Amino acid sequence: MNVPANSDIWKSEFLTQVSHEMRTPLTTIIGYSEVMLSDPKLPQEAKQEYVEIIRNAGRRLSEFLDAYLESEVIERNRRLIERRREDLSLLAQRAVERAASKAAAKTVTITAHCEPGIYVESADPDHLLQIMENLLTNAIGIAPVGGHIAITAIQRARSVEIEVINQDLGFLSVSVSAASKAFRWIQSPGIEIQHDGLGLAFAKHAVEIEGGLLNIQGYEQGLTFTLQFPRNSNN
Repeated sequence: MNVPANSDIWKSEFLTQVSHEMRTPLTTIIGYSEVMLSDPKLPQEAKQEYVEIIRNAGRRLSEFLDAYLESEVIERNRRLIERRREDLSLLAQRAVERAASKAAAKTVTITAHCEPGIYVESADPDHLLQIMENLLTNAIGIAPVGGHIAITAIQRARSVEIEVINQDLGFLSVSVSAASKAFRWIQSPGIEIQHDGLGLAFAKHAVEIEGGLLNIQGYEQGLTFTLQFPRNSNN
């Protein structure tokens, strides 16, 4: 796997975000617990409210830890995965099919423009499919009703690029920064990680595990999510 040159910086930033995400619910749990213990005359209604707040914070922390541990297991087992070649055009079509119901709910049209015979040698196809599905889901989330999204695969001299393009001028009202903060990383069990941009952090982490890079770029007519992977010299 080709590790990005800034991987140490990325890992430090990722751990900082993880620490923040854990500290927030823990602070909530400790704070409300101390209030309940220190005030024996606390009204029953307040106790009920505080218990619900503590429960929700605990659930949030539990879901976060589940998702984080899953990503770490994927990384530790990366070299044990049986790598196989799978055409990107087929993966793109499967990702479109998985996102079809979400797109239909907003009458969003998704088109795939991927020539056959393009492969990402460094990435596990199942993991790559999940990443592509997440990008499509996020593109649908920011698209206006009746919008248009395209997914493409481009083979360059030294890399393979997969782009998920939101083609609508309506997106110009949302900044790239706002889109990054709203980015959701959806785990296979249905857990969504979105708080304070951590969803995007998980997405980048997942892509880098597979030897690639993820960029988000705004342009005149919309927004593009770009996955970039090194091209195998034998391709």
